[in-house]
Amino acid sequence: MRTVAGSAMAQPFRRKIAAILLCLIVTTGCTSAANSKPSMPKVDSSQPTTTATEPTGENKVLITDFNNPAESSQWRTVNDTVMGGNSQSEFRLTPESTALFTGTISLENNGGFSSVRRRTDGSDFANAQVVTLRVKGDGLRYQLRLKMSESDRAVSYRTEFDTRDGEWITLSLDLDKFEPVFRGRIIEDAPALVPAEVQEIGILLGDKQSGEFELEIDWIRAE
Repeated sequence: MRTVAGSAMAQPFRRKIAAILLCLIVTTGCTSAANSKPSMPKVDSSQPTTTATEPTGENKVLITDFNNPAESSQWRTVNDTVMGGNSQSEFRLTPESTALFTGTISLENNGGFSSVRRRTDGSDFANAQVVTLRVKGDGLRYQLRLKMSESDRAVSYRTEFDTRDGEWITLSLDLDKFEPVFRGRIIEDAPALVPAEVQEIGILLGDKQSGEFELEIDWIRAE
């Protein structure tokens, strides 16, 4: 009987011990959870948290180079003969995969210019701020011209550039410096040049000096 009674009396005591242990476990767990901090992403302090954006070639669009022989047929010369002048010019590719624009300027019959031009896609200029070209000239001053229409009566937008006799140079020409002209006269009320609407690019010599000229072109691109 004592054994049974002792066993019966021990059961409440065991329950109390179990309850105390359970409380201690729960309390310890809660304290541990309260004191713990959420994990944070690891940061390598040896690396900068921000980096500067380096310039890339993504905004450089090649308008033309002359590695493809078919490129020659994309260009056409326009001289002062359309107005009764006598200037002559030709445009051809070289064995070095460049283009050669050569000719003779005549001032007879109020003439005095020669040009070469090519159709282009306005999307090539959509994000451009400058036109860059690599040329070898003869010391004369040429014009780079852009048009937003292929019509002969459309306004041209021009900027001038100097060359060095027999020396290759790379030129960057700001699009916001191009001025509107028509038959040599500045058009004050012309609309602003919209690069994304450019349909034609060309080079013109019209410095009112007679004689031979030679301009070699390696490539032209929009940036």
